Amino acid sequence: MVPGAFPEHEGLDMYASMTPAKEVGGDLYGYVLQGDNLYFCVGDVSGKGVPASLFMAQSARLFRTLAAEGMMPAAITSRMNNELVAGNDNLMFVTMFIGLVNLTTGHLSFCNAGHNAPVIDGEFLCMKKNLPLGVFADYDYQGEELECISGRQLFIYTDGLNEAENPAYEQFGNDRLLDMLRSAHDDTAQQVVDTLKAAVESHRNGAEPNDDLTMMCLRVN
Repeated sequence: MVPGAFPEHEGLDMYASMTPAKEVGGDLYGYVLQGDNLYFCVGDVSGKGVPASLFMAQSARLFRTLAAEGMMPAAITSRMNNELVAGNDNLMFVTMFIGLVNLTTGHLSFCNAGHNAPVIDGEFLCMKKNLPLGVFADYDYQGEELECISGRQLFIYTDGLNEAENPAYEQFGNDRLLDMLRSAHDDTAQQVVDTLKAAVESHRNGAEPNDDLTMMCLRVN
């Protein structure tokens, strides 16, 4: 349900990975490329196992369908939310960051639905607070924008990264995450993701993963 290949477009460097904690996972990422407009998302479903995986699959399908219609991120989020609320007998929810970047101008529109704050150039992105998807119908999701992210490193992830634990239950932590991203500012998107994945594995030091791990890195030049 997550793409293994990434869009090839002049000036775009993009890479992502999803590593489930169990045989099936509840994290997701995706993208839809329409001309010079790139839609992308990272999400984290509550719970684990098959129910989370099914909710993830529904979320990924909805994202692709609505992005293909050319909607803005806040509108996509609102539509997804209403679809996910309907028939949600298991009371599940999904946190999600949805972005739309113009690959020519670098303009970024985004909507964050209760997800971890992305990191841009080594600092957490300040965002409005919105509820996760699947909680309340007709919730008014607020979109935001950045005038230009050209030449800047944007990193989006799930809490399986910063909350990864070692055998002593010590977390990987936000400070280590920011330090590593600042050090890797000039690396390619794949190098950033691979470096952090290896760092989390080293930090766990043999402990079983306590959550799915998903990361996405992109830069527009």
